[in-house]
Amino acid sequence: MNLVPDSLRAAAAQKLVDKIEANHGLLSTGFLGTPYLLEELTRSGHSELAYKLLLNTQYPSWGYLVEHGATTMWERWNGDQMKDDPSMNSYNHYAYGAVADWIYRYAAGVDATPLDAGFHTVVLHPVFDQRFGSVKFDYASTYGMIHSDWSVKGTTAVWHVTIPANTTGWLGLNASEAGRYKLEGIPLAESKQVKAMTSGQQNGFELAAGSYTFAVEL
Repeated sequence: MNLVPDSLRAAAAQKLVDKIEANHGLLSTGFLGTPYLLEELTRSGHSELAYKLLLNTQYPSWGYLVEHGATTMWERWNGDQMKDDPSMNSYNHYAYGAVADWIYRYAAGVDATPLDAGFHTVVLHPVFDQRFGSVKFDYASTYGMIHSDWSVKGTTAVWHVTIPANTTGWLGLNASEAGRYKLEGIPLAESKQVKAMTSGQQNGFELAAGSYTFAVEL
């Protein structure tokens, strides 16, 4: 919620990481903390830990629910052990399902901005991960279909993205990050298909409507 001064954000994020590691790499958040957890880990440079939490199958975790027969999101992480307990009253309780927001916005990398709402500007920030392997995501915006899919082979992610007509894409990257990207085999900084620019205080690239194929070194 941006309550922490910029000078203290890295230290605050490290305390969060330390708490998770002290908890053996497992979740310990409830309804209020869980929706923010993976996003804040990712924004602070700890996306590997975010994926570890996402993919974990030990109790408590999303994977534990899946491996124990869940087809909806339970109110409690250990709902399978509480079927005769009257305090366990919901097996379709979306709170922990907020993780889907992170999958759409960060794993697939399709996001919006309040500065140009309604996906008129499509903000792109995919987080690639070898353990996850691949992602395929489509969103039917009012302008048309937004598409993002990627797969990892070895140390390279191949990412396909489609920006619909009458919209633009924004891919925020610093110089070091941009150096890992190629577009149709050409280093991103040299490509004529995108426009290097600064938006606010962020450097990156503007993408016109169309389809693109990136190769990204992990």
